[in-house]
Amino acid sequence: MARIQPRTQLIASLLLAGIGLWLFFGDGIEIVGASMGFVGVWVFVAATWFMVDAVHRIPSSEAELAIAPGEWQAWVGTAFLGAVAAAIVLRLDAFAVPVPIQHNPEAGAAGRDVGTLFVAWVVLAYVLRQRWKGSVLADERDQRIEHVSAAWGRGATIAAIVGIALMLGFSPTERLQQFSYPMLAQMLVAALVLGAWFDHAAAAVLYWRDRRAAAA
Repeated sequence: MARIQPRTQLIASLLLAGIGLWLFFGDGIEIVGASMGFVGVWVFVAATWFMVDAVHRIPSSEAELAIAPGEWQAWVGTAFLGAVAAAIVLRLDAFAVPVPIQHNPEAGAAGRDVGTLFVAWVVLAYVLRQRWKGSVLADERDQRIEHVSAAWGRGATIAAIVGIALMLGFSPTERLQQFSYPMLAQMLVAALVLGAWFDHAAAAVLYWRDRRAAAA
């Protein structure tokens, strides 16, 4: 039996990943009384594995070769970190209970879901690097873009942490009682994720602008 064409498989994987993310972020969706948030994570992971196989099998095209490996990694990182940031913000209420995370099933489930997204991202990034094995992955332009994007990432992280500090420092006492230690820890993680997202997003935009300028 013939295998599915890799480009068709890639498109199907993207659609399946979209369905998985829809189920994941729509955690309130219930089918036959069961929450679909957990199912959405594993649908997304399965889609990632199919995507990995498709990426391995698709021959390198001129369009792909025109985009630097660093830009591919930047766009992929931007997408995954955006999903992680959204997941953290949407599940923040699960950490409001003032008990350790290991004693809070909802917080534990939210943490596992975010961890699964990270694992899927790492796997896909590794496969992409294997696809470019033997080619030049970085040059002076990549180093320049990495330097600028890292500055954006540091700035966003600092701004987020300062924002959290100001919020906690100037909040009324009754409002401070609404913040549990697990929630504060999750907010700090969100600040780090936000900084990483700005780092990748800035790199993606810089690569895209360079490519546009070179084609003009």
